[in-house]
Amino acid sequence: MNLGTKLIVSLVTVIVLIMTVHGYLSIQQDQESIKRELSVGMRGFSRVLQAGLSRTLADKLDLKETQQFIDTAAPRGNIHGVIVYDLSGKPVAHSASMRYGIDFPELDPTPITRLDPRPVLQSGNGIDGYIQEPRNLIYYRTEPIVDSSNKLVGAFVLARQGYATFATIEQRRNRILTTTAVLVILLSLLGLILVRRSVTRPINALIRHIKEMSQDQREQSIEIKGRDEVASLAREFNLMCQKLQESHARLVGEQQEKLRLEQELRHSERLASVGRLAAGLAHEIGTPLAIIGGRSEYLLRRPRSAEELRDNLGVIRSQSDRIAAIVRQLLEFSRRREPVFQPVDLLELLDNVKYLLAHQLRDKDIRVEMEGFSGLPRIDADPDLLQQVFINLYSNSLHALGPGGVVKIGAETTDRGLTQASPGASRWLRISFEDNGAGIAPEHIGRVFDPFFTTKDIGEGTGLGLSVSYGIIQEHGGDIHVESEPGRFTRFIIYLPTEQPKQSYYSEISSDSRIQTGNHQPGQDSRR
Repeated sequence: MNLGTKLIVSLVTVIVLIMTVHGYLSIQQDQESIKRELSVGMRGFSRVLQAGLSRTLADKLDLKETQQFIDTAAPRGNIHGVIVYDLSGKPVAHSASMRYGIDFPELDPTPITRLDPRPVLQSGNGIDGYIQEPRNLIYYRTEPIVDSSNKLVGAFVLARQGYATFATIEQRRNRILTTTAVLVILLSLLGLILVRRSVTRPINALIRHIKEMSQDQREQSIEIKGRDEVASLAREFNLMCQKLQESHARLVGEQQEKLRLEQELRHSERLASVGRLAAGLAHEIGTPLAIIGGRSEYLLRRPRSAEELRDNLGVIRSQSDRIAAIVRQLLEFSRRREPVFQPVDLLELLDNVKYLLAHQLRDKDIRVEMEGFSGLPRIDADPDLLQQVFINLYSNSLHALGPGGVVKIGAETTDRGLTQASPGASRWLRISFEDNGAGIAPEHIGRVFDPFFTTKDIGEGTGLGLSVSYGIIQEHGGDIHVESEPGRFTRFIIYLPTEQPKQSYYSEISSDSRIQTGNHQPGQDSRR
């Protein structure tokens, strides 16, 4: 039920209640007024009848004259009726109006004949009252008859039929009902018109404009007519729309300014990263260049033997390879190489990485423990890229461990991978790579995979190793995360799908992935 209907129903209900109460009170008041008028008029009439009956019946004892007297007082068809009783309570005379009630059925005398005069004959005092019939109201008075010596000789009943009075009350009631119905109809029509013009239409317009606002049509406004509350509401709505437009324009401007500042910040961060990278590369490349320059100058001072030439040229070549490896690492960090998937035996791959780094592990007296590799299935992966991941992890452990350190590598298959991993895989290979080195500080653990972030000294690493590894694992549809407790351990956990989906996962990685990378060479510096 809409608001307009509710208002009209409420108005009609109030009107009906008011008219009902008013009609009831009016009819009650009319009945009381009529009863009061009847009682006053009948009191005087009964005094006249009492005097006449005392003369004709009590003093003369003449029933014929008594009959003529009451017939004159209440003739045929009259609304008054008179019945005379003797001292024993037996009726001795009826007025003509009482004898011919059959000719006027609306003046039925039966209720009057049922009245009992004995209470008056016993007490000698007159009484009055009302008889309520379905469509009639009868007022009666019962008075004693005494002779000239004030001796009680009988009683009489004087009654008046109130049919016309009742009809008048019924007409008034019908008139009130008719007036109420007409008033309800007229007020309903008038209320419907006023509510529709002043309430329903403006509110529907307000609802329509609110819906338009929800569709980003804030430039719409409501036409204001009048000065009532609905007009005030429309005025406030238009003001709110104006403020929303201003706020929206301000927010758009602030957002654009924020984007501009973020772009400048990212540019500044890139410049800072390039600066940090340049500082590291300057030291990394400067040392082998100095060696190359020194060896070249040594060879140019005077002729050298073949053995000296071979030794110095070997040093120059090794330092040139070192510079090439550093440059290659930087290039691999900046370019994308799509992985080439093929079946890979993880244990064989890890043994190969361990063999490549055997001299570094031996020099630092670091022990490698491997467990859980028996019965592992082959996985679809790029062996060169996975080799680079494990070389980077080994490099981190070599930097963090001292003599006597331990590297623990474990693997197992599981049905559950990480939520970030490829949704098309059903079986996973979980690989843990743990060392008992110095660990990672809590304030650094959230940044270990960020490009150019490193805790190593300048010249010991460029901060690219773990970023490269993160990108490789992502390209394989897996995930990698780190756990560490400073002074006790650092553990990298890798999840890899045992089988790649038909569409390789790397093609679904967005262009803003952290790192896409290529091969890694043994002995390259990485960072934690």
